[in-house]
Amino acid sequence: MNSSLLSPCGPALLAAALACSALAQAPPAAPAAPAAPAAPAAPALNLQDKPTLDDPKVELDPIPSAIPRGPAPSSLPGAPPAPLATPAETASPPVQMLAGLEKLTPQQRLTASQGVAEVAGFMRGVRLQESLAKLNEVEQITGEFHIVSNMRGAVFTKMRDFPAARTQFEKAIQLTKGQPRENFHPTFNLAEINFVEKKWAAARTSFTELLTRNSVPDVGTRRIMEFKVLVCFLQEKNTAAAQTQAEKFDQYDNDSPAFYFAQASFAFAKDNKEEAEEWIASASKIYPSDLNNVYQDSLIEVGWLQSLQ
Repeated sequence: MNSSLLSPCGPALLAAALACSALAQAPPAAPAAPAAPAAPAAPALNLQDKPTLDDPKVELDPIPSAIPRGPAPSSLPGAPPAPLATPAETASPPVQMLAGLEKLTPQQRLTASQGVAEVAGFMRGVRLQESLAKLNEVEQITGEFHIVSNMRGAVFTKMRDFPAARTQFEKAIQLTKGQPRENFHPTFNLAEINFVEKKWAAARTSFTELLTRNSVPDVGTRRIMEFKVLVCFLQEKNTAAAQTQAEKFDQYDNDSPAFYFAQASFAFAKDNKEEAEEWIASASKIYPSDLNNVYQDSLIEVGWLQSLQ
C-alpha cells in the first residue's frame, strides 16, 4: 500500500507510491528502539457498520509502484552499470536508466527514462493530464511496457477512474509474467483497487496471495499488507480471524506501527473513536509521519478517518 500508494523508480499511489510513480512512497525506517507509550488495553470487539467516505484517499503500493523498489534501476538485471548522461547533464543528477528496454538505442532509453521521471514529478504535483500525455509519449518509444501501464493505472486511480486503473494494472501484470519482482507492483496495486472499492474478500485474497511470494520487497511492505488483511477481516465481520491476524504484530516493532493501527482498527470497529485516536496518537510519538500516513490512508479508505491526523 503509500501506502503512501500509491510505491516511479511501492501500500497505496502505491503510484502508491512511486519512487517515480504513484500507492509507493517507500516507508522510512522507524526509530532504532521505539519506546512503547502506555496505551489502552486491547478492546473487545463489537463490530458495527461504519459510514464510508465519498472520496477516500487512495494509497497504492507503499513502495515504488512503477519501478521496483530495491536496487537502483542501474543495478537491476539487464541495466547498464551506470546511468547514461551526457557531459552537458553533469550538473544535474543523472537519470537512472530503466531496465527492460535493452533493445532500444541508448538515446531512446535515456529519453524514456527521463519521461518516466517527469511523470513522477507530475504526479507528485497532481498534474494528472500532463502525466497521461507524457506516458503516451514514452509508450511511443518503448511500445507496450509494464512501467508505463502501471503508472498509467496509478494516474487513473488518482482520477478516481477505477475501471480504467484496473485495466492498466491487469495489463502490467500480463506484461510481467515470469518476472516476480516486476509483477509484484501492479499486483499490489490491483489488490489496492479492490480494497478502495470495498471488495473486502477480493482484496484480502489478493494481499494474502502476495504475502506468500518471495518477491515482497521488505518487512515494511509485508506489514502493511498484513494490516490490510486484518482490516478486510473486520469489514467481513470475521472477528476471530482479525484477532489471529493481529497476533502477527509486535508493539516493539521498529519497522512498522501495525500493532498500534491494528488496535485502533479494533476500536473503530466497535465505534470507540476516542480509544482509536489514542492508539494513533501513540504511534505518532514513535514512528515517522510518512510511515504513519501509509496506515492512516487505509483507515481513510475504510471511512474510519476523515483526514490524516
